[in-house]
Amino acid sequence: MAKSLIRNTLGNRTFGFAVPADGATAKTFAENNLDGKFVVYEVESTSGNDVVTDLWDVTVTGKSETSKGKHTFQFYADFSKDEDEIRTALLNKTFNGVKFEEVFVINMQHITIA
Repeated sequence: MAKSLIRNTLGNRTFGFAVPADGATAKTFAENNLDGKFVVYEVESTSGNDVVTDLWDVTVTGKSETSKGKHTFQFYADFSKDEDEIRTALLNKTFNGVKFEEVFVINMQHITIA
């Protein structure tokens, strides 16, 4: 089944959602139904390992001294990564309009999938 991601920007807020459609259909949907600006991302190919058994459930908060903003989000990371590698990978990247000048790993929990 085709799947596309739509990133919709309204003012200074950006929202993302997946739709079960190819890129052309998702673009038509967005043109007919969304306000503001939008970008459609279509999956062209996939790669990786389907048999993942161990991973990290990570929650991070990034803080910007410049704009005084902060943003927290959660993701699953490869079990071979450590806290320092995750922190370094996110440092000075921008998420939800906040440049992560400081990165705090709030939670890093080992998850096993059977």
